[in-house]
Amino acid sequence: MEIQKENYLNHRLVIDKKLRSQLVLIVGMIIVYVIFNVFLNERLLTLSNLKIILAHTVFPALVAWGMSFFFTTGIVDLSVGANIILSANVGCLLATKYNMGMAGLIIGAIAASIIMEQLTIQCTVTLGIPSWIAGLGMALVYEAILANYTSSNQIMGIILDDKFKTLGNMPGIAIVFVVAFAIAYILFNRTTIGMNIKAVGVNENVAASMGINKKKTIIIGALIGGVFIGAAALIQISYAGRIDSTTGLGSLNMIFQALACVLLSGSLESIFSMPVSILICSFFVMSIFNILTLFGVPSGTGQEIFLGVIMVVCGILSHLKYKGVVK
Repeated sequence: MEIQKENYLNHRLVIDKKLRSQLVLIVGMIIVYVIFNVFLNERLLTLSNLKIILAHTVFPALVAWGMSFFFTTGIVDLSVGANIILSANVGCLLATKYNMGMAGLIIGAIAASIIMEQLTIQCTVTLGIPSWIAGLGMALVYEAILANYTSSNQIMGIILDDKFKTLGNMPGIAIVFVVAFAIAYILFNRTTIGMNIKAVGVNENVAASMGINKKKTIIIGALIGGVFIGAAALIQISYAGRIDSTTGLGSLNMIFQALACVLLSGSLESIFSMPVSILICSFFVMSIFNILTLFGVPSGTGQEIFLGVIMVVCGILSHLKYKGVVK
């Protein structure tokens, strides 16, 4: 009885400490927002501006949720941006040129994303190529595929008809966001595959001794991640109407904000689960860009400098408790 009571008390202490940390973080963020709202003459916390921030949060959050399902296992896939651009255009092509409508847009984008993610991951788990090298190589391939198609048709990108842009506007974008968050949270925290992904990421040797198949876990994680990345592609093409082709790894720019969210969320894992951390970090990162815009910082080079600084800081924060050489 004494041992059970002690274990219970220790468990309660951990929970209480976690709740206090969550409360401190949330209150701290609110204070920061209030301060900036004062400096910006109360333009930051208006309902219309918060809606803008929330709408801009959806894309990086979806990408970050997708990336978390294989990044957590140690896979660093840098082809995600090229995946988004190509899968968005595949869905757009099926919806417009082949008259498959919304079904073609949704199925085409998600299916293409899953296939590309699996091809990239297989280069690592089957061929043994380091994941970041495989990602860069496949990014060049995906970029070239779309570039060849667009150049042969003398276009920059495939234009999506306005009637197919439902998911890029309210309430469609909000519905996708809420459903995606619920699925990410359940899969990551309440399923065997989520537990296996975290186990492989923490210590693959211990995971193997527990009977967890590392290769199978990474492949399933990439499958789930591909769905979220495909959903992000859907949101982006539905919002923008067109995503132009790019070459020379220009697609990397598509994932910098999401990557910053993933890195920053790593520093919050001790108090929030990964999906929740990504949600908070995505909103925070997009708030920073919104604040810069309200302060008049140009959206080109000026904000890119801040993004680079944010990524470096996020990388540092995510490895504060890591001992040894970061690879």
